[in-house]
Amino acid sequence: MNILSCGSWNPVQRKFVVRIWLSMFGCVFFSALTAAAFRLWHLKGIGAYLMAVLPALPILGALLANFAYLAEEKDEFQRNLLVQCLLGGIGGTLAVTTIWGYMEDFARAPRLDLMWVYPIFWVFVGIAMPVVYRRYR
Repeated sequence: MNILSCGSWNPVQRKFVVRIWLSMFGCVFFSALTAAAFRLWHLKGIGAYLMAVLPALPILGALLANFAYLAEEKDEFQRNLLVQCLLGGIGGTLAVTTIWGYMEDFARAPRLDLMWVYPIFWVFVGIAMPVVYRRYR
């Protein structure tokens, strides 16, 4: 079965979904914690840099979760589906950020904050999933 049909997940897929959700929760939690720390303590210097990196650490966890899934999943077809979805996410992210960059340079569009690149990637992965899975029905 596939990763979109919750009831039919194999143990590797369940671990993958749990890891991704934990990473997303960690990213949101550490983002809120970091924002509060900067507002309350007006961090400067090395402490500011260390605290600013904190919300990005769960992103590394999500990347590792993807690598682990691809290594642990025995079904080559399921691995291929995830790779196609990730490629859709990468392609969509590259397209949006490149277009936005040109709009910033030539049309004076507001600056795209780089912290939005990762969520944009996952939005495009989410858009790619039903498209990829529908092709194989």
